Amino acid sequence: MEPAHDALLRTAVAVALDRRAAYDELDAAAGDGDFGSTLARGAAALAADPPDDLRAAAQVVVAAMGGSSGPLLAAALIRVGDVAGKEEPGTTERRNPSSEPAALVRAAIDGIGEYGEAERGDKTVLDALYPLAEALEAGEDPVAAAREGADATAEQTARRGRASYAGERSQGAPDPGAVAVAEIAEALRDGEPPSWGDLAGRAPDDDAADEDQLVELALAGLERAHADRLERLPGRGVIVRRDRGTTEGRVALVSGGGAGHEPLHAGFVGAGMLDAACPGAVFTSPAPDQMVAAAEAVDAGGGVLFVVKNYTGDVLNFRLAAELLEGRVQTRTALIADDVASAGETGARGTGATIAVEKVAGARAAAGGTLEEVHAVAERVRARSYGIAFHDEEMEVGVGIHGEPGERRPRAARQEVVEHLHTSVLDALEPDQDVPLLAIVSGLGGTPQLELLAALELLGAELGDRLRRTLVGDLITSMDQPGIALTLVELDDELLELWDAPVWTPALRW
Repeated sequence: MEPAHDALLRTAVAVALDRRAAYDELDAAAGDGDFGSTLARGAAALAADPPDDLRAAAQVVVAAMGGSSGPLLAAALIRVGDVAGKEEPGTTERRNPSSEPAALVRAAIDGIGEYGEAERGDKTVLDALYPLAEALEAGEDPVAAAREGADATAEQTARRGRASYAGERSQGAPDPGAVAVAEIAEALRDGEPPSWGDLAGRAPDDDAADEDQLVELALAGLERAHADRLERLPGRGVIVRRDRGTTEGRVALVSGGGAGHEPLHAGFVGAGMLDAACPGAVFTSPAPDQMVAAAEAVDAGGGVLFVVKNYTGDVLNFRLAAELLEGRVQTRTALIADDVASAGETGARGTGATIAVEKVAGARAAAGGTLEEVHAVAERVRARSYGIAFHDEEMEVGVGIHGEPGERRPRAARQEVVEHLHTSVLDALEPDQDVPLLAIVSGLGGTPQLELLAALELLGAELGDRLRRTLVGDLITSMDQPGIALTLVELDDELLELWDAPVWTPALRW
């Protein structure tokens, strides 16, 4: 790798490792508090095996990081590497002469903007990169410009990523990605970065290591508990059915997302539902190599349906996986966007409807449907969801499953909570009066079954004969958060038949 690029990477790695906790704290103000941890995973992977060039660095970070940051950083590294080119042997001339610092920053901007569909002013890393590029082009102080741009994001409203769901509540703290750009620029100005050897020797954060080990142990435990039906793909962080590929031509279903929502998704792998699940780190989307490995393992010739919740990281990583599989495995994607509280510019979050889609699409695949037919069934599911978290004497209405903030109110009585849940969902779903409904009542991980069953009974009293099917329990959780999420799904004769079709998974069986 050329000295300038090597120094840039070493500087970025050093900043990411040193500032992990600070970036997590900034991200917690409006996101899910994992930006620093995610960035540090990519940095640690680079330090463990220093890449030969920027494209190699892109492959390392996208595999190690997951989340939305991984593919966006990879896109930036690839574009910078393409613009920089390489020196001709024996000369100082480049095959591509557009290698001035400003051109490289512009290349990073193009990659992030195109892949993340972000613009200046969206409260992202771009709000520090744009002024950095402009200062370089004008011969002004680039470090001061980057810092000013990062600081200005504190007053902006996030319009991309999970922070966008907080709306105006995302104001007050700067964007951690923009702050990271400013701090990397400052570190480059201030001196020579540590060597790769020094970076590799830094002790990993104990919390991050424990978290990664927790996910690995949990997957091993799931395999042990259901060894007759499930297994892990070695070294991939993927759970698959043992009988995968035994029915030639059958469509396979693959889903995934951050850990911390169990039993979603790995608990729904089995006959009549998913063929594979790809868990990421806690509240962090999996990386594309997991989806690619899963799809190749379960494809039986009929193609693979990706079931993807509408979070930036999940969408980006599954999209990249589909591109990598092109020409090898035929794929389609069903995007789940059902959360009433988060219908912003990036669309509603994907929550409880995921279970309904995985169940009916899995049943259609088991019945021999083609990939187009299975995809069409998944797309037909009409559902809306809403969650309420409990905090002692307060409740948080419209809360997200990654801790995305809702509106804090005094805690209401049980009857009022259920009325607020079902009214919010029905008003958004607007089903016809005679349309039968499926109700999914899920705890968020810290609510007793007693409360969930009581909520279901109160809901049944409100909906009467319209309520044809029910599912209750801890189904899509947020670690150990006390709270309840309600999903209502419209049913017709076909969807009712597919819902009732046999299923065997660790979390769902009939």
